[in-house]
Amino acid sequence: MTKNVFISYRRDDTASAAGRIYDRLISVSSKKNVFFDVNNIGGGEDFEKRIRAEIERSEVALVFVGDKWMGLSAETGKTRLSEPDDHVRAEVRAILARNIFALPILVSGARVPKPDQLPDDVRAISSLNALPLRHESFDSDTETIIETALGVSLRALTSDRRRRRWATILYAVVGTVLASVFLVVAALLHFWILHRPVAASIGAPVTALLGIAAIGGGCWIGASWASRRRRVS
Repeated sequence: MTKNVFISYRRDDTASAAGRIYDRLISVSSKKNVFFDVNNIGGGEDFEKRIRAEIERSEVALVFVGDKWMGLSAETGKTRLSEPDDHVRAEVRAILARNIFALPILVSGARVPKPDQLPDDVRAISSLNALPLRHESFDSDTETIIETALGVSLRALTSDRRRRRWATILYAVVGTVLASVFLVVAALLHFWILHRPVAASIGAPVTALLGIAAIGGGCWIGASWASRRRRVS
């Protein structure tokens, strides 16, 4: 049910809209499954290399198009999208080359440019069916966008996320119980063999620390086991 999603946008055009959709996506999916460069690229990283890598691992790309998506360069007077080194053009080119599911998002009444307005390497974006994102119907538009991108209803996503959360809690509790049982058995064996409690052998503070570490470790192992089962399934 989970898909890796790449978000492409121009910062001085649709950053706010892209950020709001990102927030909605990670609320029903996971941060690790949604790439949004503001949140996912750290200082000192090679921006272009990371972008290429993220597109390579993505199954879905949301391409946000606003009034400034084409943009005008102050230096050349031409559209920024016509410049070979424009980062939006590079992202769209890489997305189209991978032939993944690409969904143009038209923000606040914007339209995808006509084919003859686009460079050859990104022209195919104009033939893709786009979805609107409007201020007056933001919630319903967002629901449509997320359901279209992920191929599943938001109700199913929410239900699945709730189920996974409870499964993690259950496995963590089981891990804690097993660790507690192990501690009791170990303490009984120690007493049976040496005829004295564990605290008499290693001291009460160390005994308490071992108990806390074992129970915490059992909880962590249980939660990790639940996570591994989800990845396998």
